Amino acid sequence: MTLARHASLGLTLLVLALGVMTFRVVRDGEAALAESDAAFHRGDLSNAVLFARRAAIAYAPGAPHTRAALARLRAVAVGSEGVGDVASARLAWGAIRSAAVETRSLTEPYAAERGEADQALARLSAVPAASDPELQARAVERARRSLAALPGPSALSSVLLVLGFGTAALGLALVAMRGLTREGRLLWRGFALGLAVFVVGVACWTFAAYRA
Repeated sequence: MTLARHASLGLTLLVLALGVMTFRVVRDGEAALAESDAAFHRGDLSNAVLFARRAAIAYAPGAPHTRAALARLRAVAVGSEGVGDVASARLAWGAIRSAAVETRSLTEPYAAERGEADQALARLSAVPAASDPELQARAVERARRSLAALPGPSALSSVLLVLGFGTAALGLALVAMRGLTREGRLLWRGFALGLAVFVVGVACWTFAAYRA
């Protein structure tokens, strides 16, 4: 097998592995976000924050659940702070900060959110954390109004994100299997088909990331 075929198969396996990991991350993130939604709508701010934090940590570039989770956390934080529920506000701002820290690697996708959370936690550090059920109910209502103006996660974006990786992998596989001979000679028809499928996959992923 030639070097070109080895390289093509290697890229195919890499894209497939990334696709599988992306699928698992998106699936786990959307499941956590659904748990957060359920807790939020029954007025359970603690679990709403907990599961939204899990959804934010399940990070994949372009995955819509991550921004929806951050929007949920910020709405709870701002809503709680606005009605004087300092304990819930600290919990939500702290969840944003920890999600930013845990998803940091070569880049920090939630850098702006971490900066805002740091400022809020510093501001709240001298405020008593007392809370009561009435304040929490008002915080839920205030957060719900804030979230009503924000777009929810797009199912289409999630599907396109995973589909894009799979299609790109299929394109590379077609290049390896039908676009190259064992001697490394290009078969233009198979190569062009594989390249076109790969480009469609990349376009799907890019579109999903843009919509997120």
